Amino acid sequence: MLKKKSFAIFGANRLGVAIAQALDGKNQSVKVFDTNEEKLNLFVSEFETVDAIITDTTNKLALEKNGIAQFDYVIVCYGSNVQANILTVLNLIDLKVKNIIVNARDHNHMRILRALGIEKNNIVIPDEVAGKLIITKSLFDIESQIQSTDGDYSFTNITVNSADIIGKTIKQVGLTSGKEFNIVQIQRNKKIISPNDKTELKKNDILRIFARNTSIKDLITKLQDNNEKNEE
Repeated sequence: MLKKKSFAIFGANRLGVAIAQALDGKNQSVKVFDTNEEKLNLFVSEFETVDAIITDTTNKLALEKNGIAQFDYVIVCYGSNVQANILTVLNLIDLKVKNIIVNARDHNHMRILRALGIEKNNIVIPDEVAGKLIITKSLFDIESQIQSTDGDYSFTNITVNSADIIGKTIKQVGLTSGKEFNIVQIQRNKKIISPNDKTELKKNDILRIFARNTSIKDLITKLQDNNEKNEE
């Protein structure tokens, strides 16, 4: 089971909503910060457990009063207002926040964030990420959802529904981890399972797989019936 962590999301926008949805689905602790009360109320109305905090993140004292340094991760989602983005990041650095993830507008914005000390892997340019995912899906004819891709490998979720697979162990169906792919975890209903060769696969198990792009299509064919392909 995933360890519950605390996340502060700065920005009640589309990126913030997407991240909150993913974290809420994993039963994580999420609080969203924004200056716009109307947007915040609309934002949190989609969730039962996500909290809204009306705060100007460019105000260091306000962040300190909200105990921002106690969060496991702080994710800065707004990228269009570069000045507010950078001031917020400076505040987080001053307050010694350990794990900062930042949405950058473009590569010049990224260069500034890197100069401030933000690690490259903690900076995301959403349009660039989306472009890579689309290209990967198109080039390799991948029918499942791709969460992330880096070079020759990608993370993807595949739902088990093939009668030839259901009720058999990972080893029995030839899905033992190797150079081509690795089953990282299995989501069964609302539970997360760390798999091994003896793990028995059930109908509608969602396999989170790290695989070579050229192998993903074959994995989908193996795990799913041709006439009933589910995506998660």
